[in-house]
Amino acid sequence: GIYVNTAGIGEKLDGFDLSCAAIAEGDCVVASGPIGDHGMAIMCARENIRIRSGLASDSAPVHRLVEALTGVAGGIRFMRDPTRGGVAAVLNEIVEGRAFGIEMDEQAIPVSVGTRAGCEMLGMDPLHLACEGRLLAVCASDCVDAALAAWRALPEGEQATKIGEATGLAGRVALRTVTGGRRLVAMPRGELLPRIC
Repeated sequence: GIYVNTAGIGEKLDGFDLSCAAIAEGDCVVASGPIGDHGMAIMCARENIRIRSGLASDSAPVHRLVEALTGVAGGIRFMRDPTRGGVAAVLNEIVEGRAFGIEMDEQAIPVSVGTRAGCEMLGMDPLHLACEGRLLAVCASDCVDAALAAWRALPEGEQATKIGEATGLAGRVALRTVTGGRRLVAMPRGELLPRIC
């Protein structure tokens, strides 16, 4: 048989009351840095693909990113690291069965040169690639600037940016493309590549 055991050790930070149910239209989605680097780095290592730009995993602890938001904790609705399934999976899980949706701005989403090159070469979507040292947060619009400033003060958050916002498109995640169109961003299906854990 298989035995699974998990444990968490830590202290609850005061001020945070996180829940998808608290998200409302107009709230902002922020990312702590470029997405998909870990997933692409693992795939390239396994397939012996070399990218000159020095593609490296984003694997890192995220506790300092969480702690940095304590000053605006009351405006933070949700936080999560976009590991398996990447940004697409996290955002689709947030909106499932909800009265709001999320629309992202493709031009605002930070993607490193190496990950972008790998995605173009392999036909992959960086939104579906795992991140192991990034954090996504949904916050009230009136505290987004303070949240970004807090993250950008840290080396691991210096490229933090707003990537989207909650909209009235109930239960859907959409992407506003560089050409001005919109497309739905589906939950990743089938075997998610690369299989990491």
